[in-house]
Amino acid sequence: MAEAADGQPGRWSFGILGGVAGLAAWLMFGLLPGPMAGLARLHLFLSVFGTAFFVAALAMAGALRLGRALAAAALMALPMAGLVTWASLRFDTVSGALDDIVAPAAFAALLVLAPPFLISGFSPGGRWLDYRALFTRSWEIMVRLAAAWLFVGLVWGILFLSNALFGLVGLQAIDWLLDLRPVPYLLSGVTLGLALAVVGERSEYLSPELVLGLFRLLLPVVLAVVAVFLLALPLRGIGHLFGGLSAASILLATAFGSVTLISSVADAGEECRPRGGLAEGSARLLALLLPVLAALAGTAVAMRLGQYGATPERVLAAILALLALGYGLGYAASALRPRHWAVGVRRVNVAMALTAMVLAAGLLTPLLDPQRISASDQVARYAAGRVPAEQLDLWTLGHDWGRAGQAALARLAAMPDGSGDEGMDRQLATLKLAASRSDFEMARRGRTLVEDRNRLVGTLPVRPEGAVLPEGFIAGLRPWEVRQFSEACALRTAGGNPSCVAVLADLSGDRPGDEILILAQRPGEGPLLRAYFPEASGYSMRSPDYLGGANPYRDAGAAIDALIAGRYELRPMRLNAVEVEGRTLFFGR
Repeated sequence: MAEAADGQPGRWSFGILGGVAGLAAWLMFGLLPGPMAGLARLHLFLSVFGTAFFVAALAMAGALRLGRALAAAALMALPMAGLVTWASLRFDTVSGALDDIVAPAAFAALLVLAPPFLISGFSPGGRWLDYRALFTRSWEIMVRLAAAWLFVGLVWGILFLSNALFGLVGLQAIDWLLDLRPVPYLLSGVTLGLALAVVGERSEYLSPELVLGLFRLLLPVVLAVVAVFLLALPLRGIGHLFGGLSAASILLATAFGSVTLISSVADAGEECRPRGGLAEGSARLLALLLPVLAALAGTAVAMRLGQYGATPERVLAAILALLALGYGLGYAASALRPRHWAVGVRRVNVAMALTAMVLAAGLLTPLLDPQRISASDQVARYAAGRVPAEQLDLWTLGHDWGRAGQAALARLAAMPDGSGDEGMDRQLATLKLAASRSDFEMARRGRTLVEDRNRLVGTLPVRPEGAVLPEGFIAGLRPWEVRQFSEACALRTAGGNPSCVAVLADLSGDRPGDEILILAQRPGEGPLLRAYFPEASGYSMRSPDYLGGANPYRDAGAAIDALIAGRYELRPMRLNAVEVEGRTLFFGR
């Protein structure tokens, strides 16, 4: 394949490489899934290898000679494919492994973090840990791929527009071409390759410095937001913060976003970074606040682990919190240095990137098997008497956590009665007979659907005062809806009301009669906010299309109390919306 005069791949090389990548994608994801159904793990290995190889090759080809880029991509893709396939053995089927969030996250982390190190190491005279090369190549890859994919989207937009124009005069050539299954893959691949080649040729016009400069503009804003948040936290109460389901994810996202912004100021070296001024001052102050954000995120994850035990998602969150804390402590120590603080930030970046790759690879091995860790923790919680049998999530253990979860069920079944709840045998027997999670949850509690419906009728407040639900409405709810609402109604809000309410209101002027709004808060979960619109065949369920004012999901209990007390009104818009406690809820036509 022809290369440019400077030894870098030329347009033809990039186009051919992109085309081969597209054909490989068609082969792996469009052609082979059926014929290789009996060889699912081999298919998984080939698919992961092909994905990692071609993504890395296209990302590195602009920085390395084509032969070196292909060799480096193969060196990376082979162990990654082996690790992902190894991790899939935690499950009986490959489809079960693909439903797990941890393995794809670990694969993505390696795919993002490894190429800059490979470019640095495979460059002539390069060093694997050369920060200048690592920093520059990381941002170059991001900018080049973003621009190239934008061009691919533009090409497809023009193609669809051209097809529409041809359709006006009865020409179906483009339709016929796109109906050939390999063509969309091949076209996307070739277009991506050519776009990467052109972007590389015009690198002086599409420099990462543009993105870095924009990021530096955001630093004072993010610093102000983080500072206000930390100052307001003691007034609002830390307990309120950790009560939210998404507190850890928000804090982690903020922490890693801050890492990116601080790194943009540290730049690739001392001679090119901005000195003094607002950007550097904001970066150093934000670096000092970063450990607090990371510690709060870690505390939120730790509280969830203590309350509900380990799950693969919480294991992943705990690892991310540890990484954020490592960045935070390293950055804060660097920011305290009177001079050369950015040198310390760069050293921390290299160390933490290597640590992240080791942990990502570890998540794909038995050393950090999230399913095994989670299953063992849940069994230990039960054996220690911290959670009774009826609250242990046996369905997840048996159906979502692969072989480790099934082994945990076997350990629970083998426990003598004195080591735990004597009802465990009954719970396990119920699990074997259940066809779905909702069937299991109802059966394990010894309740029937009729009993749940009767309980809901007796506990669900209906407003306005004196209103009654339409005949057949409760009977028409699906079993899982009945269970969710009945569990919520068994609890109490801060005002002493049932933690649920139904409001009859005319939410749609286009339909005769009232619709039904239900707001409920279940224990340890987010609130349920739904409206039911009458249809010819029953009721259709909707979530609100528009939320005005304060977020009703933040404090659902207060909104429930207000609705029960009648402190709400219908405010006409084009269609009616419910206004309660400074919130506006709109459910559509």
